[in-house]
Amino acid sequence: MKNNKALFSADFTQQICQALNDNHPVRRRFAGWGRLHIDRRLPILCIYRRPSGHADKGTEQLLLGQVSYILIREEDANCAGFKALLKGLADNLTAAFGAFLLFEISAASEAKYDSHLPAQLNINTSKQGAPQLVLEQLENALLDIVVETTVLEVSLNYKDQRQLPGLPALFNPEEFAALDYYWIGLNVSPFYRQNGNVLPYEMNQFYSGLTHALRRTFYTFIHEHTRQRPKHFHELGRRSISQDVLDTDRQLAAIKDQFDILFHVTPVNVDEAWQGFKASGFKKTPCFNYRPRPVDPSLLKRQLYAIELERIEDPTLANIFQSQRDEISRLLGMIDDRNRTNFMYGSLQVYGGVEPWLLSLAKELLHDIPPSSSLEITNKEAVFLSAQEFAGRAETLLRSYRQQYPDFVGNVQIRKDIPGILVSSGNLMVGHYSRFSEDQADATLAHEIGTHMLTYVNGKAQPFQQFHSGMAEYESLQEGLAVLAEYLVEKLHPSRLRTLAARVIAVDALIQGADFLEVFTLLQKDLGFASNFAYQICMRVFRGGGFTKDAVYLKGFSELLAYLTKGGELEILYIGKIALKHIPFVDELRWRKVIKQGLAIPHYLQTTRGKDLLHQARHCHSVTDLVKVK
Repeated sequence: MKNNKALFSADFTQQICQALNDNHPVRRRFAGWGRLHIDRRLPILCIYRRPSGHADKGTEQLLLGQVSYILIREEDANCAGFKALLKGLADNLTAAFGAFLLFEISAASEAKYDSHLPAQLNINTSKQGAPQLVLEQLENALLDIVVETTVLEVSLNYKDQRQLPGLPALFNPEEFAALDYYWIGLNVSPFYRQNGNVLPYEMNQFYSGLTHALRRTFYTFIHEHTRQRPKHFHELGRRSISQDVLDTDRQLAAIKDQFDILFHVTPVNVDEAWQGFKASGFKKTPCFNYRPRPVDPSLLKRQLYAIELERIEDPTLANIFQSQRDEISRLLGMIDDRNRTNFMYGSLQVYGGVEPWLLSLAKELLHDIPPSSSLEITNKEAVFLSAQEFAGRAETLLRSYRQQYPDFVGNVQIRKDIPGILVSSGNLMVGHYSRFSEDQADATLAHEIGTHMLTYVNGKAQPFQQFHSGMAEYESLQEGLAVLAEYLVEKLHPSRLRTLAARVIAVDALIQGADFLEVFTLLQKDLGFASNFAYQICMRVFRGGGFTKDAVYLKGFSELLAYLTKGGELEILYIGKIALKHIPFVDELRWRKVIKQGLAIPHYLQTTRGKDLLHQARHCHSVTDLVKVK
């Protein structure tokens, strides 16, 4: 293996500079330890020199989220070849952009750090020609970092030499005089380790915060001192996707694609159980049967936790993958606990419960919207579509989407083991015995195809499979969008909102300890629902052992309206199966040009009437306001 003195040759420097001229990514590992990473040509380079005098575990990780960095041993950085490499990079990038910034980071010795005192983040720069606006931005961005167990204090120090404490200067004064570039150093207290070991939570929080703080700082430097004009600091994030990222994404999706929680918790004998329940005079709790579980949750969990998330250098993607792994683990626990007490607690972890504001909203809707027997009890005079007729309409709608978006995959299946409608793996499944009124058919097609299938298709087009398999906590926004779809095709009737409110009441009663018969009586006698509707709500809520997901329809719709009234972008929500909390991550990935845009848009958003109704929804401050408008 070559030593680093041999590696840092004139030819090596020339190769790196040529790659920069061609705007090609550069990745080189150094002999012994260290590496060079340049995602693309920018007037920034970050450096970490691993000290030879003391252990410095964890500090080398702090630069891994940056677009350009060098990790190197202190002794290797002192060789003439490495200095020539730095000079070559500085000259190349200064010529291309008009200026160049070298950013260095180091950590104080752990022995000198008192964990009872605030952690120090000491900014160092040269006295002459200091980039004041850049330093102010860095100081403010560092102060914005939140590490829940540690208080951070920031100081700014002007020095005669461009040198970090405990490390020799990269260049002597004579060499500095021959160079024309900016230098900023950051020396940090090693609060992210204890007794020589990295504290993972402190490290992850600081790493994520520092990554974005440095991006904002570099954005200011580029605008103030170079000819380049990025529109957003996230543009300075990494665009290349490492193999570790792709492998992790694939492994997580492969595990999640092996099961569908709705399939595992939806009874296969809904109609038969209803007949028996009705025959008992609604006195005997129905007994539900379920499909066999074809997966072993324990084995899948073993695979899940064998995925090495710690290899992911990108803090944004690491956050997404970590949340995804946590939720997959909880879903597998629910499959294992089906029809047991712990199932409901698992459901609470995944879907949440009923917050006071949501319960209050549900009660308000039930008070304001009277029972509507014409919509809650089968109207013998109404014309209903059979499952086959509904499936035909669904196929027609799918064909129209495919004319505009050829990659709009998915098919329609009529199944006897499905009650009602279900979308799974991008396919629409229709219960063989289901019937649909005209209004129900239009609303359901917008709900299922225009939302659930469309976001699956858009998610499949992304480089990360999490967008189609569903990111953590995505269900609330998915169902909120689906209910909005019903509104935008003018089929969100008050009785539908009343049903969604009743589901919230039923979920809350379940959590409070009520049993099936008690909730059925509450819905039928106290709230005025027809017995078949009350049964359907109870079946959905009590399936599997207590399924709290049904509360997210009203919750998601309410949260979505609040988002829209604040001017939130709607089209970004169709990029895949995401949650509202993922919007900052998705927005960052868009700026970094990591994910695709210009994908399928629901038909109802392309019509004049749909646009008018969306405008109307943006001015409704709550679901109750929307009901009044209608």
